[in-house]
Amino acid sequence: MLGWVASPFFLFFAYYYLGGELSNLGAGMRSRQTFRRMLDASTLNPHDADAQYQLGLIYQQRRAYSEAIQRFQNAVAIDPRETDAHFQLGRLAREQGRLKDALEHFQTVLDQDERHSSNEILREIGEVYSAAGQHADARRELAEYIERRPYDAEGLYYYGLALERTGDPAGAREMYARAIEAANTAPHFRRHATARWGRLASKQARRLPR
Repeated sequence: MLGWVASPFFLFFAYYYLGGELSNLGAGMRSRQTFRRMLDASTLNPHDADAQYQLGLIYQQRRAYSEAIQRFQNAVAIDPRETDAHFQLGRLAREQGRLKDALEHFQTVLDQDERHSSNEILREIGEVYSAAGQHADARRELAEYIERRPYDAEGLYYYGLALERTGDPAGAREMYARAIEAANTAPHFRRHATARWGRLASKQARRLPR
């Protein structure tokens, strides 16, 4: 029995079938350790903006959004130039439909670093304008974003929407096609995140008049 358990075939199949579970278990343990470390840091030093921000990210990942918002707010109260915390507050506000709050946080980010998060701040602002029905403003912000990030599927999809809603169906069709291509050609580790935008772009393109 010991010889069989120690055989290369058994070890291969054990790794093949259990490797993912063990990896997830290890990641979960590391996440809990990081959470505990950040919690301790914020308790020992309540004026540590970075510890508050890191805790906010953990709560956000766990979908504990109220606690995440509180931690991000703590971070910017301690240090108003905690740009990353403003960015996350803006994203959460946009997702919750609090568009005015989202735009205020994103404007703060833009004032502090116009290229924040690889220029994604421009995409986020464009999406806020799109949700608010300010399609000309969305088009302006997203055009600049796509000029800087021409292969971002999400940005291409929203730029297509902005073009469609400002009376440019031909331009919209081109952006949807580019969004589909960007989603399909993304690196494998990014495919899960980009697939959604490819599907939405494909659906929206089919609705355009021929």
